[in-house]
Amino acid sequence: MNPTTDTIRLSAEITRPRGGVWAAFVDTEARQQWSAPAGERLIYDRDDFRTGGSAEYRCGSPESLEFSAAVDYIHVEEEEFAVHTDTVWHGNELLATGMITWSFADVPAGTSVTIVNQVVSFVGADMIDGSRKGHRIALEQLGAFLAGPGQVGSSATDGDGRPT
Repeated sequence: MNPTTDTIRLSAEITRPRGGVWAAFVDTEARQQWSAPAGERLIYDRDDFRTGGSAEYRCGSPESLEFSAAVDYIHVEEEEFAVHTDTVWHGNELLATGMITWSFADVPAGTSVTIVNQVVSFVGADMIDGSRKGHRIALEQLGAFLAGPGQVGSSATDGDGRPT
């Protein structure tokens, strides 16, 4: 099977100042709480969040964490952006890799967060769709995490400004 590629672009406005949004993004413990979809879990085995740093994590069902990933932080500018690669495996099977940029900007409502993922799937289009869904959920949950229980913290849109 030939690799499948796509560029995923999603944005959300989070009703918190940029410094607080950035803090929840860079904090490994916080990221483990807001980045995995409901019913799944993500655990960082190590995370050296800095330009030139790297990370390893496992994710999936809480019982088996069947996926593993390696991250290389290419360039990080505090409260501005983080560019990293993210390569995912299921056992020894390479599933996908991506160059991901998270950007943070002030907006009247708080902070605009944009994700651009230039992803390559080695197992077909479903992996691309899963990446898009995972990023959308992460953006929504980051906003909810910062807003606290029972609050609405973000509204996600795709690259064309349409709600997701």
